[in-house]
Amino acid sequence: MEVKEPPEEPDALPQADPGIVSDLYQLAKPRLSLLVVITAALGVGAAWPFTGEYTRALTTPEILDRILQMLGLSAGTALLAAGANALNQFWERKSDRLMKRTAHRATATGRIGGGVIFVYSVVTGVSGTALLYLAGNRLAAILGVCSLILYVLIYTPLKKRTSLNTLIGAIPGALPPLIGWCGAGAPWFHPVGLSLFGILFAWQIPHFLAIAWMYRDEYEKAGFLMLPVIDPEGHRTSRAALTWSLFLCAVSLIPVLSGAAGVIYLGIAVALGAFMTTRALALANQRDRVSARRLFFASIIYLPIVLGALVANPSLRG
Repeated sequence: MEVKEPPEEPDALPQADPGIVSDLYQLAKPRLSLLVVITAALGVGAAWPFTGEYTRALTTPEILDRILQMLGLSAGTALLAAGANALNQFWERKSDRLMKRTAHRATATGRIGGGVIFVYSVVTGVSGTALLYLAGNRLAAILGVCSLILYVLIYTPLKKRTSLNTLIGAIPGALPPLIGWCGAGAPWFHPVGLSLFGILFAWQIPHFLAIAWMYRDEYEKAGFLMLPVIDPEGHRTSRAALTWSLFLCAVSLIPVLSGAAGVIYLGIAVALGAFMTTRALALANQRDRVSARRLFFASIIYLPIVLGALVANPSLRG
């Protein structure tokens, strides 16, 4: 299906200015930032059983401290993500004009310029880093800054140079739960902490390949070298989605094999891992937009339930 030039698309015609407040809000990519908030908070919650005396009852002040810690680490991670997303949109403003789904962004239309983006990113980046340090620790702050740098300076330019950009972008995308985990005081080398990173890393590949498949015409028009763009028949894309879905199943079992998660988590991880793999297998067999869309929705179902089960069903034997 041909993607027309933005001036010829009815949806790409000039619209009423939504206002600076709305534009600044959209710079943060709120739906993506919500995922960051959720995964960072789940990382904090997953860490609590492995820090301090988990078996004793917490006092009210201790409960409040933990809630404030979760809020602070989640907000700090979200602020850093907002700064990274704003810089990403400014960098890709010319390409965004060529895609129907991004042509109305404030950076693409020119409603917001480089000066505002610079101030916005500095304010969100500095305040986010400070929150991670104050609510968590130095390691959480360092991981947050690394995530911003990897996303803006490495992943963003690679999107037009190599189809491996999805793998590179999955690194900063997988750091939020690890930021929450480390910020809560748990050791980064613990099997659960590493599993949080591994699950989110592996999950992103089939998730974003499904998106790239659905919008591959637009990505091609904008010059982004997503794997479905250079793989018109879809064989490599579907194999990659299936391979990483299987790898996701394997990584999700690490907390159980290490004794750090219980049988309820095991059942949920196996069931939803099989669900994801089935959807990826359907994409490999059909290689069409419907299958890609089903895989996308399967990934949306998978992540919060599996991570939530890991938080809710710890086993201190690990």
